[in-house]
Amino acid sequence: MNPKIYGLLFVVLAAVVLFASLVATPLFAAGELGDSFPEAPLKPDAAPGEYLILFKARESVLALEGQARTAAVAMMLEIQAELLVLKYGVTVENTYSAISEANGKGMFFVRSEKAAEDPEFASKLLEEMGSDPMIEGAYPNKVQKGISVPQAFSTKRRRM
Repeated sequence: MNPKIYGLLFVVLAAVVLFASLVATPLFAAGELGDSFPEAPLKPDAAPGEYLILFKARESVLALEGQARTAAVAMMLEIQAELLVLKYGVTVENTYSAISEANGKGMFFVRSEKAAEDPEFASKLLEEMGSDPMIEGAYPNKVQKGISVPQAFSTKRRRM
């Protein structure tokens, strides 16, 4: 087939796709193609009783390199996890050793069953952990929901 014909077919196909997208965009925005999409949440929701804890950086850990740093981070995380369990009664679900090794800060994902059931206790626990001089920050674990869930388009034919 002639290369000019391929070029012409490409231009025609591109024009059809462009036209279809220009026509379909206002229809989607107006909600005219079947069911509309649910709106995105304005704020993520916090998972009850779940927190992310960030300890302040340990300069002594940052001064080390290689295996010495890895070992120091492991020991630091173990001590900090014990502090969280004993002082605040939380369960340590996960540690983030790669982050800790990079910046010298212990980072933990923790849970409190009591805080999950009692919002007043949850608020008090978050405030206590956040005011600890060894802790840089205590944050509720926010669950980010998807922007929208596509629904099946209407199978009815539209008249234009």
